[in-house]
Amino acid sequence: MTSRPKLVVFDMDGTLIRGRLIEVISRKYDLTKKVVAIQSDSSLQGYKKTKLIASLLRGIKANEIVKAVDSIPVMKNADKIVTWFKENGYRTGIITDSYTIAAEVIANKLEIEFFAANELVVENEVLTGEIKMPLGWEKINCPCTISICKRFHLNQYSNKYGVNIEDTIAIGDTRGDICMLKQAGLGIAFMPKDKDIISQSKNIILNPDLNEIMNYM
Repeated sequence: MTSRPKLVVFDMDGTLIRGRLIEVISRKYDLTKKVVAIQSDSSLQGYKKTKLIASLLRGIKANEIVKAVDSIPVMKNADKIVTWFKENGYRTGIITDSYTIAAEVIANKLEIEFFAANELVVENEVLTGEIKMPLGWEKINCPCTISICKRFHLNQYSNKYGVNIEDTIAIGDTRGDICMLKQAGLGIAFMPKDKDIISQSKNIILNPDLNEIMNYM
């Protein structure tokens, strides 16, 4: 008897890697105050914050984004847990509100099958300050309103690979992951960064070691 198809998706910043890409970039280009001001503006919807932050990156060479994400260590046992999932019949993916150019680096490093993220517009190998956001929340009336609705994209990939939603696992660390964690058959808050994800998560890992996921398998 063939086992049913399964799928696991990870957030990237703070989950698969031990840091946040935008913080590394902000420090290098003295953008921290501007980025923090945007991130802390409660009057702005998430996708609008993403658009404004992208505009600050105008003029930066695309390969600097690659270098920045490559400089961030992967989370402890990230490679081990991804390998375990693959060996046990799971499709593996990244769904992140970071950037495709960075998600591709991490996906290649950990041999993860697919990724979904925001696309920074590049001309002549330089960022234009524009960004293409997948969104998705407007199609399913999701309250997340961030640049990439992770619930929508979890559904998209589970449909693509013929996986029942109860056979999906999602791992993330911030309020932007809540809709995905709630939608998945198993949602895990990994090293949660804000009170919202803590209050809305049943399964929480507080040790920075992705192998802790095995406690839920």
